[in-house]
Amino acid sequence: MLDTRSRIPLARSLEGLDARTRVRQAASFGLGSLRSRLRLLGIGTALFFLIGLAYVVHTPASYSASGQLLIFTRHILPGSDLAVLPGNADLSLVQNQIEMLGSGNVLSQVIQKLKLNQDPEFAVRGNVMDSVRRQLRVRQVGSSHLITVNFKASEPDKAARIVNTMVAVYLQELARASEAASANAPALRELYQTLGPSAHVVSEADPPVRADGPPAVLVLIAAALFGLMSAASIAILLDVMSDTVRSAEQVEATLGLECLSVISHRLASDVMAADAGLGRRRWSENQAMRRVAAAVLDASLHGLRTVGVTSTVPGEGATTCAIALAQTMAEIGKRVLLIDAVSENPTASRWALDLHRVPLQPGHGPRAKALEGLVPVKDGLHALPAAKLRPGAAHAAQRPTFAEVLSSVVESYDLVIVDMPSFAAGPDVRAAAPWLDGFLLIVKWGDTESELVRQGFQSAGEAREKFVGAILNMADETTMRHYGYGSRAIWNPATAS
Repeated sequence: MLDTRSRIPLARSLEGLDARTRVRQAASFGLGSLRSRLRLLGIGTALFFLIGLAYVVHTPASYSASGQLLIFTRHILPGSDLAVLPGNADLSLVQNQIEMLGSGNVLSQVIQKLKLNQDPEFAVRGNVMDSVRRQLRVRQVGSSHLITVNFKASEPDKAARIVNTMVAVYLQELARASEAASANAPALRELYQTLGPSAHVVSEADPPVRADGPPAVLVLIAAALFGLMSAASIAILLDVMSDTVRSAEQVEATLGLECLSVISHRLASDVMAADAGLGRRRWSENQAMRRVAAAVLDASLHGLRTVGVTSTVPGEGATTCAIALAQTMAEIGKRVLLIDAVSENPTASRWALDLHRVPLQPGHGPRAKALEGLVPVKDGLHALPAAKLRPGAAHAAQRPTFAEVLSSVVESYDLVIVDMPSFAAGPDVRAAAPWLDGFLLIVKWGDTESELVRQGFQSAGEAREKFVGAILNMADETTMRHYGYGSRAIWNPATAS
């Protein structure tokens, strides 16, 4: 038995509706956005992991070897006994030695000694000296007199060998410069050849044990994390920018109407399936349709005998819900007439013509002229195809108008359900308001923008005060659980009894 204890009140005041729809429902995002877009997160993570893998595979390994020199000046200790002692060097002298280490004279000798002009690593780049200079880094350690000589090569032994050779050539150049300065005074050559700038090798370069840069595993992990964070940002941004209706609370905040039920996206395929198995499913046992039927039945006790089912735009499943509601009401013992008023897309008419099996028994339903062409779908449920209605005077005169049909059947059926065109299809809903007792609004989950629903509902004119409630249709219950939305008795055909 349907639960009709909580009466769904009809909204009779437009001022009340306007007041309730002034508050906009905030966009929902956060962990729900991530849980609902696991595929996006997986794709983003995998994509950047592959990019990192390609970088690791195609980027050649390089090794950096370093050696250190201490720069100082040697001077004569004044006194009766001459002595040469090491002393401090100013910063300008240190910079001079740095430039000397990277000079073309030193580099050319290194290239010649090690035959780097025959090494493919340097020769393929054109100018060998420029290639060597690009891999060389000579810098001062802070403000001290220490100089670090660093060279990057494709092999660890090669990098260390080049650094040590460069330091040796540099020291030879220092000694040669000292000899040149004392060449004009042979008597003093032995005394003064050790004066002036000098350098001491603090540490020779050893072959590095690890390649430059982070380990390959760390690169792959960083790439995967970056992909995950990028995909997560996109997922949250999509929800922040989206204004689609995704919860019963959002429907109520948008329209000021109660959301009677949330119906699974699997409903459409079961309703429209024209096979023998359809009859074995009792729609009255489905929680989602039970809630809708209870609201309509409760309203019918207060004068609602004809109800129109509409939507904001075509394709939101209004016809599907109208058929399911008609079958539910028929199964609980109500005499129901389903009228297809959507002449542009008579889906309900095709469904009724495909499924009718029970002949209309004599005296089993009205025989008014306005109902010629009535289709008996099953006991207690009849359907009137769209082709039997005359929307306007331009059509055949023998076809009844919408008003004539309603006036003929209102006393013969417990409930008349009219499958109406959408708000966007024209003024049909507004025009039918004087002839119908109530309306149900179908909103497609995750597809229809809430502002569009609001504007369509506001354009309904007189019909707005006759809406019993709204139904959130074609919902993805898994995604709703990810967002933490209330189910409002989501109907799931896989679990329905």
